[in-house]
Amino acid sequence: MKKYLLRTVKLISLLLIVTLFTLFLQNFVLCHIDHNKLRIDGFYLEDENSLDVVLTGASELYTGFSPGLAYEKFGFTSYPYATASVTAGAALTQIKEIERTQNPKLIMVEVNPFIYPDDSNEHNEGSIRKYIDAVPLGENKLEYIDRLNPENKEEYILPLIKYHSCWDEYPGGIKFLSPLISQHFRGYTLLKGYKSNIGKCGYDEQYLNQKLVNDNTEADLTPFSEEKLREVLQYCKENEIKIVFFRAPHLEREVDYESFCMTNRAGKIIKSYGFDFINFERDPVTMSYPPELYYNVQHLNAYGSAKFTEYLGSIIRDKYGVGETELSSEQKRRWDEAADYYRKLYKTCDDLLKETPVGAVTVIDEANPENNKNNIELGEDLEGLKLIKEHNSSK
Repeated sequence: MKKYLLRTVKLISLLLIVTLFTLFLQNFVLCHIDHNKLRIDGFYLEDENSLDVVLTGASELYTGFSPGLAYEKFGFTSYPYATASVTAGAALTQIKEIERTQNPKLIMVEVNPFIYPDDSNEHNEGSIRKYIDAVPLGENKLEYIDRLNPENKEEYILPLIKYHSCWDEYPGGIKFLSPLISQHFRGYTLLKGYKSNIGKCGYDEQYLNQKLVNDNTEADLTPFSEEKLREVLQYCKENEIKIVFFRAPHLEREVDYESFCMTNRAGKIIKSYGFDFINFERDPVTMSYPPELYYNVQHLNAYGSAKFTEYLGSIIRDKYGVGETELSSEQKRRWDEAADYYRKLYKTCDDLLKETPVGAVTVIDEANPENNKNNIELGEDLEGLKLIKEHNSSK
């Protein structure tokens, strides 16, 4: 009997070790690691029910809103639970995951996923995996995968299967592996999901921003996007979720006009369910932001995001009553550190920009990234700490 019991204990121990090792490989090694994974992973490191505001959507959020600055200016905690090119089909899962892990005073949804001109992004495996691969296995993730109904369902449930031969991503992947492990050892992130840079967009006489403030022309959403938007709205209404929908500011060109009109249509649908919709593409303040506050037509740079964070933060405080939060001493220490880190990194980047020869940092060349060597990014904790240290030591 004793021999049988010992053998059982050894077997259970072995299974436990194998399980833990498999989880380690799936979460840290045999996976695709980029800033999206760091951000979503960082969200789940936040203490349960410690976030006052959670913003969800696509890249406009993490490039346009800084939680560290918002905490410094307004005293509330926040996080952009967002990934690049996130799909409309993921929106409901995002809200459910926010509700599962936090009890925010306010959820803010940026509507970009619902206003794509077609549904091709919904079938883009990269767009899907940037979000869902980093979500812990649970009811919401499984429900989303069932809705996707992919042929390779097991690869979505256990991404390890998909990435078992991803060694070719290294050593380049080390850039993100180190900060991923670091934020787990630390227990929290410093930038709280924020990512931007100091590049700037070029002037173009074709920008329509000033002309569109009073334009209420509408265009239909794709049937799929409208279905998913209404699905989210109905769920939020039935569950009495305090939620606000908005459209982030952009530099509008003629080619973007259809999306602008779709945004008007989305806003009308949202309001029909009794929810607020804030369209910053028709706000005289944000539509007067000059091109140098953007690093491309869709994303604010570090300077633009600082302005927008203060503007949106004041709306969150004044209109929706989200003020200074109550935190434990440890939570306060962490958020004070995050605010201090953001401020130091912002100042470092600003100092470096001022030291750069005039004209060296101008328009971001997205087609030829090698031409952006003078651009400085605010986006990953370890690189930022290194940048601050090097800059301070050079003074």
